Amino acid sequence: MDLPIVLSHKTAWLYHNAARPLEPLSRASSLYDEGSFAGEVEPTASLPKLGLDAKGLRISAAVEIVADYLVSLGIPQEELGRIDTLVSFDFERSRPAGLRRHVFGAPIPSDHLIEVAEGLLVVDEAICLVQAGSWMSELEQLEYGFEVCARYHLNHLSSDDYVEASQRYAVADLRAFCEQNPSRRGVKRAASLLKRVKDAARSPMETATAIMVVAKRSQGGLGYTRVEFNHRVDVPNEFKYLAKAGYFEIDVYAPASGTGIEYNGSDHLDKQRSASDAERMTVLSALGFRMIVLTGTQFAHQLQLHRAMNAIALAMGLKCDRSEVFQKRQNDLREFVIRNWNGGL
Repeated sequence: MDLPIVLSHKTAWLYHNAARPLEPLSRASSLYDEGSFAGEVEPTASLPKLGLDAKGLRISAAVEIVADYLVSLGIPQEELGRIDTLVSFDFERSRPAGLRRHVFGAPIPSDHLIEVAEGLLVVDEAICLVQAGSWMSELEQLEYGFEVCARYHLNHLSSDDYVEASQRYAVADLRAFCEQNPSRRGVKRAASLLKRVKDAARSPMETATAIMVVAKRSQGGLGYTRVEFNHRVDVPNEFKYLAKAGYFEIDVYAPASGTGIEYNGSDHLDKQRSASDAERMTVLSALGFRMIVLTGTQFAHQLQLHRAMNAIALAMGLKCDRSEVFQKRQNDLREFVIRNWNGGL
C-alpha cells in the first residue's frame, strides 16, 4: 500500500482500550508531510511487522491483516466489521470493503499520531476524544475525558479491574488541540465538555464521584465544575500530634467552600484502614475542611446517594433539588457511573 493505514474513531478507541497499558509507542514524525512518511520515525525495536508494506498488497488483504492484529490485542471480532480509518482530504476517501474512511479536512497533525506497527498508525486520544462524540453519548464522552486524563486505565472490553497507570494527557493538552483545530468536526462539543473534565483521577470510583458533582443538572449532576482531584493538605506542626501522616490528599475538593469528598470503597473496611480514615477525618475537620464520605453502599442505592449528594450540595452552598424529576435524572446518572463496577463497590 502507498500510505500507512491510520486507525481512527471507534476503532482507535477500541485500540486504546486494549493496548494502552502496552505503550509507549513510537510517535509519527511527519505523516503526509511533503517528502516524508511515517516510515521515517525513530526505529522502535518492538514495532510489529505485519506485512502491510508488501508490494502489490490488495486492500482486502490489508484489512484482514489489520483485523487479525486487532483481534490479537483482545478486540472482539464482531467490533471489526468495518475498521474506522482517517485520511487528510476527501480525494483520498475511497470506500473499500471492510474500511470506513473518515476525512480530517487538513493534514493530520503528526504529533497526534502513534505508530503501532509497520504501516499502521492510530490517532492519539486527544483526537479520539473529539471523534468520540460521533458515537458516544455526552455522558460517555465526559467519562472518557476523565479516563484520558486519569492515573488509571480501565479496559472497557474486559471484565478485569482497573490498573494504576501514569497520566498520559492533561486537560490543558486536550483543550490546546481543540483550540488549534477549531473547524474540525466534533471540536465544539469536546471543548464544551472539557470544561467539566478534571486531571488525575486515581480510580473509576473517583471519576464517578466527580461526575456526580460536575455533570449538568439536566443530566442529574450538581452542575458544579470548580473541583479538583487529590488536593494535598500538609499537616501543620501544631496538629502533628493528631496524625502519623505528614499530609493528606482529598479525593475531590471544592476550594471555594472548603468541601472535601472522599470515596471509601470496600477496601476501607479493613480495621487498620478504618483507623487511618478516622484519623485523617479528625485532622481535616480540625483544619476547617467540610468533609463528606461517599461509600459503595450509597452508590448502590438511589435514596442513600440522593441524601449524600444533598449533603454535598449543602456544604458547597448549592441548591438541593429534591423534585421527583431531578431524582430520576440523578438515579439515571448513578446507574451510568457504576455500570462497569461489576459488584466491586
